[in-house]
Amino acid sequence: MPIDLEFSLSTGLSRRALLRRSVAATAALSLPSKLLALEAESINVSPESLERVAGVFATNPIVDFHTHIGIWQNTGLDNSAKGIPPVTAEKFASNVQEYLDAGVNCIYLDTISDIARTRIGQPGNKDRDFEGDEAWDEYQRQYALMMGFLKDSPMSPVTAADTIEKINARGELAVILSTEGAHMVEDSPARLKVLYKHGLKRLQPIHYVASTLGDSQTDPEVYGGLSSLGRQVLEEASEMGMLLDMAHASQKVVEQTVDLVDRPLALSHTMVKYNSASFGDYRSTRSRWISPEHARLIADTGGVVGTFPIQAPYGVSYLNEFVEALKVMVDTVGVDHVAWSTDLGEPVRPAFLQSYLQFPRVCAKLLESGFSDSDLAKFAGGNALRVQAAA
Repeated sequence: MPIDLEFSLSTGLSRRALLRRSVAATAALSLPSKLLALEAESINVSPESLERVAGVFATNPIVDFHTHIGIWQNTGLDNSAKGIPPVTAEKFASNVQEYLDAGVNCIYLDTISDIARTRIGQPGNKDRDFEGDEAWDEYQRQYALMMGFLKDSPMSPVTAADTIEKINARGELAVILSTEGAHMVEDSPARLKVLYKHGLKRLQPIHYVASTLGDSQTDPEVYGGLSSLGRQVLEEASEMGMLLDMAHASQKVVEQTVDLVDRPLALSHTMVKYNSASFGDYRSTRSRWISPEHARLIADTGGVVGTFPIQAPYGVSYLNEFVEALKVMVDTVGVDHVAWSTDLGEPVRPAFLQSYLQFPRVCAKLLESGFSDSDLAKFAGGNALRVQAAA
C-alpha cells in the first residue's frame, strides 16, 4: 500500500511554543548526568535566529531520515555484555517525547537486521556471520518489538489512510518503517513481499555483518559490488516502491545500483571525507564517510544523502565541526540532496545533541552559518519526503 507523504502547514508547533521549549532545553542540559558520554555542549544563538527556526518548523515537515531512538532492537537479547546495550523503556519513551517537544513531525524507524551479531570494536564490528535461518528469525523478533512500541507509544506508521498530518493532529510522531540491513531476505528474496506487507518502505541492503547481497564499505571486497542475488533483491524491492538506501554499501555497489534501477536513491547516514584546516584530515580517519564522487552518485539520481551528527570517531562530537562538515556536503551535492539523520543511539550522541530538544538551536546555528530558511526546510525534512515519494 502506498504511503501518503503530504504535509499540512498547520501541523507545526507555534513559534512561541518552540522558542519556549528550546530555552527549557538549555536549562535542562546544564544538569550533569552519569548517562551522558559527553558533557552537553552549550549552543549560543540569537533570539532572532530561533524565531526564524520556529517559522520554518511551523510551515514545513521536520523529519529524521535515520534514527534508532536509542538502540531498542536488541531488547531481550543475551548479548548486552558483548554488544550495544539496549535502551531502557523509560529512555525510549523520553526520546520519543523529546522528538515531539522539539517539533519533529516524522522519523524513520528501522529494524537492524544484524544487531544480534554486531560487536562494535571487533573486526568488522561483528562476532560472526549469520547461520541458517537466524536472520529471518531475528527480523520477526524485532518486528514484533517494533509493533509493540508503536502500540504503547505516541507514534503511528504513515499510510495512505493515516497521513503525517493526521498522525501529528493526534499529538503523535509519524514514522516511516524501514530496515538497516537486509540479511533476512538473503535465503529467500520472496520474503521482500512480507516486509512490504509489514509496511517497510525503505530497504538498506548492507550493514556490518557480511551480506550475500553485496560488499560493505568497511570490509574487504568479496563480490566486486553487488552479487547476482543482490541485483535481484534490489531490483524487486525498487519495483515494489521501496526506497533503496545505500548506507554502509561500497561505492561499487552504488555504481551498479545506479545502472540497475531508474529511481532516486538514498544514502541515509554519512558525511563526505575531506581535509579540514580547522579540525584535521577526515579522509583516512572516518571509515563510514564517503568520497565526493560517491556522494554525487546518489545526488545524480535525484536522491538524498543524510548527514549524521554522531560522536567521533564515527562522526564529529561538537557543533562547529558538524556545521563545517555539513557545508562540505552541501557544496559537494547541493542543498536539494542533503538531509538530517541523527542515527540516534545513546552510546554515540554528540555533545550538541545530548537532548533532541537542542535540535532547534542546531538549526538556528545553521541559519547563522549561512543557510537560508528555504535551505533549512529542505535539509530538515523536505528532501527526505521528496525522495521517499519518488521511490
